[in-house]
This record gives sequence, C-alpha cells and structure tokens, in this order.
Amino acid sequence: MQKSTLNCITGSFVFLLIGQAAAGGFKFRAREHFASHQITLKDGSASTYQGLSNTINFWWEEPRRYSLGLAFNPLLGSAKVKSAQDARLGNEVKLITVGLEGKYYHRDIADNLFSRLGVGYARLNHNGSAADLEGYHVYFGAGWEFEVKGVGIALELAFRHSGLEQDAVVKSITPSLGVHFYR
Repeated sequence: MQKSTLNCITGSFVFLLIGQAAAGGFKFRAREHFASHQITLKDGSASTYQGLSNTINFWWEEPRRYSLGLAFNPLLGSAKVKSAQDARLGNEVKLITVGLEGKYYHRDIADNLFSRLGVGYARLNHNGSAADLEGYHVYFGAGWEFEVKGVGIALELAFRHSGLEQDAVVKSITPSLGVHFYR
C-alpha cells in the first residue's frame, strides 16, 4: 500500500475520531486470539505458525448494535513455527496490523449474532534472514455474544488475508474470545 494512500486513510479516520469523540460513545475493547498463519512466499513455499495474540479496538460504539473505529493487533504475542521452518522467516513471526474495523449485530436474524469487517496496513516481523514484509490486510469475522449481568462474552471465528511485498501472502484463522463490560 502506498504511503500516500495510508496517510489519506489515517487522516480521514482521525477526522472521524475527533468529531465523534466530541459526541461521546468511544470505547476501548480487547479480544484474545489463537492465531494460525499460513505464510506463502513468492516461490510457493509455505510455512505455518501458531500462537496467542490479541487485538485492541478504539471505536465509536452503539452497544450490541454496531461499532466503527481503529483496530491494532497484536499488543503482545507472537506465533511459532508448526511446520517445516523456512530459514528466510525463522521460527517466530508477528503479524502486526493497524486499520479500520466495523462490527454489526444482525438483530433481524438473532440478537447475539455479529459480523466484523476490517481493512488496513499489515507488517510481518520475523527472526529469519529475509527483510520484514509490509502490505495490506482484509478481515472478516463472525461470532456470538452472550451477556451475563452487564458483561458480554463474545466468541468469534475470523479470517484475515494479508497481501505483502514480494508477493508473499499470509492467510490467518483466528478463533477469539472477547470480554466486554457494558455497565
């Protein structure tokens, strides 16, 4: 993704945040993942990495209806190799993403059913011999949130596709758990 495009998206988002922050309704949310990344390099070689990760959201929220804002992943955590190790990537990777996410509850189908869409910048950091790779990602998740005495417990299954420099691709599956305090 070109720097000017990323700057335009970031500037628009900051403008949105400032306007909405004045009106209130902003929340921090977090979810924990077990991430599985299949990384395919230009020559077709593929490696799988797995590990715990997390995402932090700062967004405008209408509780249990919709949310829109910024997502950052991961604050902590990395993934370790679970298949044949590629020396170019090493034995540990961290897929860092920053972007926009939206979450919508499908109340017309079921009050607890939600979907989440996201898009943004991606960077694959690793301890191998190759340079770190940058690009973009798209994200789709779906889940179910239970509420118990003002506490929401959300189970979600998500897929992330990251297109990186040098034709590298990361396909991620991230089952996750979120705990949300509504009171």
